[in-house]
Amino acid sequence: MDCFGSDDDEDSGSITQRDASCGICSFHPHTEASLITHVRNSLALTESSILDPSIDARNVRVQRADRVLHAIDQFCMTRHWMMHIGPEKGDILTGSLREFIDARMSSQPSPETSLVIVELGSYCGYSSILMAKECLVSYGNKLDFKLITMEINPEYVSIAREMIRLSGFDDVITILEISYNGHDTNVVPLLQEEMKPKCNEKQQDFSEESTIDLLFIDHDKDSYKSDLMKLEAAGFLRCGTRVIADNVIFAQIDDYLEYVKRRQEDGVVKTTTVSCHVEYSNDESSFVSAADENLESFVDGIGFSTGALAAIPQQPPLNSASSSSSSACGLVVVML
Repeated sequence: MDCFGSDDDEDSGSITQRDASCGICSFHPHTEASLITHVRNSLALTESSILDPSIDARNVRVQRADRVLHAIDQFCMTRHWMMHIGPEKGDILTGSLREFIDARMSSQPSPETSLVIVELGSYCGYSSILMAKECLVSYGNKLDFKLITMEINPEYVSIAREMIRLSGFDDVITILEISYNGHDTNVVPLLQEEMKPKCNEKQQDFSEESTIDLLFIDHDKDSYKSDLMKLEAAGFLRCGTRVIADNVIFAQIDDYLEYVKRRQEDGVVKTTTVSCHVEYSNDESSFVSAADENLESFVDGIGFSTGALAAIPQQPPLNSASSSSSSACGLVVVML
């Protein structure tokens, strides 16, 4: 595993550069296992400052999550490219999350706002940790949130569970392992079982409280459209739900894009796209190898859509300069 480098390089203060064989969109066995080892080692080096008694429990958790995310970014920029959402798109994701929560709080003023976030595609836990940290940092006790992340790969489930534990957010992030029976996955039954406690016991159907407030889709690219449609049919998505989907431009997930565009033509959603880079591919970092040439090939996009499912206030676009205005309201789709 020479392409993964060594933590000794960082201890010596030298800046390493990602090997060409581990560049953008490269995949090797044991990369995820090497990552978790790197994160553990990085945390061990800074454990004393995390345990500083002068720091309150909330800030300890935030600092620990920051160190985990920084260690992952460092590994991906200097050792091996990986398919986490990364800092650039991570900022867009958390910005959209804040915008959504702010709108919810302003329209439904109360001492505490409840929020259910569901992620399809945990991978190593990066984006779920990022979203949980944002909820805690920006809203503290004013937000009662639950984050459910779902993953079909057993190895990734194990890695994500450990990464989330290391971040200190294992009490608010629930990992569910998706299974496949040869014909279909159990995404909907898994969510129904997990969210059952939020249902009114006297009702047969899920109440509004059991719906998803924000859905982040970043799993099997062939399942984006089908799983979105399943969640819609099962009643998990309602007027006001925000949907964010990663890699729809770069991975050419045309069936998903066509479906969302059709929904827009039907007046259900309003969609716009904002340009960004594939994770760990922009040349702003000195860590990106010169071998990662032709970076223009790694452009991705973020789209913002608003639906007309019911008469509640429209969620404002994240970037008004690149979004189309609409009088519609309801389901919001953000495509990364």
